Amino acid sequence: MRKFIAILILVSLGIMLFVIFSNKTSKDRFDKSLLSNSDRILEYLKEDYEGTINKIHDLQKIPEQVLELNNIIMQKLYSHEITDEEIKVLLKAQRELYDDELLEKNPIDVHLKKAKEEINKFKENNTKIIGYDIQKNNDVNNNNITFIKVVYYLNNVGPEGETFEEYVLVKVNELWKIKGWQKTEEFIVVGD
Repeated sequence: MRKFIAILILVSLGIMLFVIFSNKTSKDRFDKSLLSNSDRILEYLKEDYEGTINKIHDLQKIPEQVLELNNIIMQKLYSHEITDEEIKVLLKAQRELYDDELLEKNPIDVHLKKAKEEINKFKENNTKIIGYDIQKNNDVNNNNITFIKVVYYLNNVGPEGETFEEYVLVKVNELWKIKGWQKTEEFIVVGD
């Protein structure tokens, strides 16, 4: 009888541990899948906008993840396979990544108009963002501001095949936000 009770306790403990770790890994998989594919981010936003925004806020604890998510949104925006309604949803999510000062300077209606114009220009020129690399952040001097460079790879050949940008991110209430960006000179992305 004692063996039976001991086995029952061990089995119960095993099931309990499985449930705990299974929930944690499925949450981790969801967070990582936001950063894996531009189609997934749009699906998640359509299915559960508020829940996805909460996951986005979790990712904003690391500045490189903010840029990773921003780049995934940009890839989808410039994919030539997007409706006006999807553009609105993606821009609304992208604005979650922006600092309040940047949002004030770019009201949603102006942002939407400019984005649609640029998306149409990309479509007319048959240009797409096919990839990107984020320069590893080695700035440990200032905890509330960081500068990170990104190279975007376009489907164009020659000098127009790459675009180099430098982003400024600030830490606001423990979340990293994009304060601005500008084109920068060519650089080489250094790996880990």
